[in-house]
Amino acid sequence: MNRRDFLRRLTLVGIGAAALPFFPSVAEASWYIPTVLPGVSIRPTHLKFGALENRFFTNSLVIHHIGSTNDDVSAETVHQWHLNNGWAGIGYHFLIRKDGTIEEGRPLGTVGAHVYGENRHTVGINIVGNFETAMPTEAQKTAAAHLIASLCTVYQFDPVWEQTIFGHRDLSATACPGRYLYTQLPEVVEQARAYYGSEELTAERARIAQREREDKERQLARARARMEEARRKNGARPSHPTPSVQKAPTPKPTPPPQPPQAKHPTPPTVKKPNMRSDIPKASNTKPAQRRIAN
Repeated sequence: MNRRDFLRRLTLVGIGAAALPFFPSVAEASWYIPTVLPGVSIRPTHLKFGALENRFFTNSLVIHHIGSTNDDVSAETVHQWHLNNGWAGIGYHFLIRKDGTIEEGRPLGTVGAHVYGENRHTVGINIVGNFETAMPTEAQKTAAAHLIASLCTVYQFDPVWEQTIFGHRDLSATACPGRYLYTQLPEVVEQARAYYGSEELTAERARIAQREREDKERQLARARARMEEARRKNGARPSHPTPSVQKAPTPKPTPPPQPPQAKHPTPPTVKKPNMRSDIPKASNTKPAQRRIAN
């Protein structure tokens, strides 16, 4: 899947997320921040950040490298670099050291600063090193596989290379996470799939799914109660009125029968007397005038 298809898939998600600020209780239930990630150990760093935004939707993970140095730098060092850039703090959510130690970066439930235009739906993982010139350690790859499996369990999506797990270069014009790490990422993701299918993480996914269903039901019940209360205060009818029995239409009154009107007798026809046949009929022809001689 290329970047254009990936962004197209997110269009409806973005439309739905835009409505969340109008329903804060629903938004609150739509994201999950575990106190402990299942199957991995994270070193806390207690970093101080500027203003951060909550991330309400997560559907993929993005892998990075330091790039500028192959030294084994810490999350605290990268945090200071990013503060110097004017950012709120380290842009990655996790950092994996050379010995495989996973360190806490930006708080997991917040919007990161690691992929331009893709931060509101992704988690950023930085594997320490410059992998344009060096190779990642085996400890780093194993730690990355465990972390990927754990995060996919928390956010309830399968670890699939170039569908839910990406290298930075898949989404931006960059060499990150370096050619030597990038070519090994499909193998890391396959290892993550094996961990993802373990009994421990399978059971954890079932618990998380059940907890999310219960949270959603509680949030919806509270939202319905608030809507009903608002309707009562405004004097509106309840949202589910009792259906009224439809009455049959009242028939129109039948007018009283009218007495039949008396019929006037038809006057008898007066017959003309028969004319006598022996009397000649008058003629309309004028008699010829006779001329009298003088």
